[in-house]
Amino acid sequence: MTSRLSEALRGLADGVPAAAVPEGLFDRARARHRRRRAAAAGALAVGMLLLGTGYVLRPASIPWPAAAADSTAPGLPTRLVDPPLRTASVAESAPGVAAMLFGGPAVRDDWNENRMGVVAADADRYRTLAPAERQTAGFEALLSPDGRYVWAGESVYDLTSGRSAPAGVHGYPLAFAPDGKRLAYADHDTFTSPNTYATPYVGLYDRDRRADVLRVRVGTAWVPPGRAAVSPDGAELAVQVRDEVWLTRVADAAPDGTAAPYRKLPLNGGRLPGAGSWLPDGRSVATLTRSTCTDCPVPSYPRSWRLETRAVADGAVVPGPAFPDLRSATYVQLVGWRSADEAVALVGVPGPAAVDHPETHDIAASPYEEHGTASVELVLLRRGAASAEVLFRTPGGITELTVAAGLAIDGAVRESGRPDFGPLPMWLVAAGAILAAITGAALHSLVRYLRRARRRRVSGRT
Repeated sequence: MTSRLSEALRGLADGVPAAAVPEGLFDRARARHRRRRAAAAGALAVGMLLLGTGYVLRPASIPWPAAAADSTAPGLPTRLVDPPLRTASVAESAPGVAAMLFGGPAVRDDWNENRMGVVAADADRYRTLAPAERQTAGFEALLSPDGRYVWAGESVYDLTSGRSAPAGVHGYPLAFAPDGKRLAYADHDTFTSPNTYATPYVGLYDRDRRADVLRVRVGTAWVPPGRAAVSPDGAELAVQVRDEVWLTRVADAAPDGTAAPYRKLPLNGGRLPGAGSWLPDGRSVATLTRSTCTDCPVPSYPRSWRLETRAVADGAVVPGPAFPDLRSATYVQLVGWRSADEAVALVGVPGPAAVDHPETHDIAASPYEEHGTASVELVLLRRGAASAEVLFRTPGGITELTVAAGLAIDGAVRESGRPDFGPLPMWLVAAGAILAAITGAALHSLVRYLRRARRRRVSGRT
């Protein structure tokens, strides 16, 4: 490059005005970058919130038939599922007459500790029920024999209307009478330090009269849930007190309503197997004999039960072929009888690591609620049979079950179809509305920001 050309270029450069940087240019650039980053983060958060909500409320993947069963005749369903979080409650949408009441880890969680499930008898309508306190289905929470009512705590829930009302008793449930008109209950426990509980009395409440027709003073023993039964005519009560079954008649009640047992049957370590213990003729009652087995299905749980029937007249065992042994069973609850030789029962099935602890009659150990139970089976016990016939088994996570006795005794079964979980519960609708409002506000802010940015770019060009 020649010296003349260099001088010319220098002169040209000296004549160009110096570039002036607008005041606050870099501050505005940084602020614009922060706003864009905040908007992107907000959009990502909203997207994650929507995806997370959709995942939590997603319907369970269940291998249901292509079409629901055509028959709507009431019966026990062939399948049972745990109701998802979006399932409506009984109060919000009554399911109608129920086939089953159930619970377990799959049904409740840390936020819904008292939650139980209900499935209707004529269709797969699932609803939830959450009493004020946690209840165990089949023991502390009972389904009436006709499937219309749930008795939990001191309240009775009408499943056909969704309404609840006081049960009329001051205590906790023991058993429905077979016709559902009388309720056997235990008065609230008394406590003596350091760890002694006792049931003052057991009562028999008549729902038509709205009064007790019988009271049996217990004394210092504790009567757990699931240890009582009302005779088919509602005139007699059987209740387990420690290691005996006390039989009492309504006709023997004194003017104050109390009566002493007319017979006490020794159990020798056995149990009274629940509300279905009375045979249809009302002249015999069933008891369970407890023993051990060497070839149990769960080796760590070598408990075995055998069902026996005894005449109430003299307490003698009714002769006949033996019922099959129930091996590795945490508990046995009789639902009812199809005949004097066929009984329907609910049986607790232990998990592979369950341990058979010694029997106690202390509320601290809760002998009615075996923590090793992994599932529940509905079985048919026939005299002379080699083993029990399994009619139904709950899926994993559903460890508590009670069924409508009328359907189980009749053998009424219906094919399950696609489940109906009812309308969205109000809390979920409210959560959806709040989520929609948050999403709308975020989108509105994003649109306003983009419009301002576009106006600034247009004004910058001019």
